[in-house]
Amino acid sequence: MKKTLFILLFATTIIYSQNIKAVYIINHLKGLGANDDDTNAIKPQTFTFYYSNKKSIYTLVSFQKSSIDTSFIEHDGIKFPTYNEVTVPSVDITYKNIKDNILIKEHTIKNKDFSAKDKLTDYQWTITNETAVVNGFKCIKATTTKEIVPVTAWFCEEIPINDGPLEFWGLPGLIIKIELSVYSTITLDRIKITKEDFPINEPENKSKQLSLNDFNNSIDSHLNSTSIFSSFK
Repeated sequence: MKKTLFILLFATTIIYSQNIKAVYIINHLKGLGANDDDTNAIKPQTFTFYYSNKKSIYTLVSFQKSSIDTSFIEHDGIKFPTYNEVTVPSVDITYKNIKDNILIKEHTIKNKDFSAKDKLTDYQWTITNETAVVNGFKCIKATTTKEIVPVTAWFCEEIPINDGPLEFWGLPGLIIKIELSVYSTITLDRIKITKEDFPINEPENKSKQLSLNDFNNSIDSHLNSTSIFSSFK
């Protein structure tokens, strides 16, 4: 009995001592055009993801400035161009402390800083029986919503860490892939798992820390007011 208990305790220690250094890629879907000639795709974005001792930090390492996404609509056999300004941030950091239920976000976009500090989002995940292999990992499908947007997550039970990219967390395994409805996908590109702990510190806040809801609203207002199309409104 004592031997069995020791084995269980040793296995538990191995599971919870796993730490991660990984890279995720965000692929944004193209515009509304019917084919590749009708639209300019946003380039993929690369993020690092570090996890240790129930803390994680997800950081943008490449960025693209504003661009114009061109799509076409057709009326009476004639195609008319429509335009959508696409802007991605130069700084994008998400920090999570699962033990203390803390979420911190830092965002710099169009030369303005935004900061948020809030509780972790309590996602109501529905775990399905559907499985798939994603980048070599056997994954299970789970679904939820984020601000009414349907979200699909593919998580791997073989990596027993209840975390993932962006604000997503709370599944019994590392989230390997996120599908944000028709908007974008976030996929694990490569990963290194180690037993060695490393520090994960809170990011320095560059502006007044807002609630997550106010943070998102402030960014939306800033983008609307600085859009190249705002003068036509």
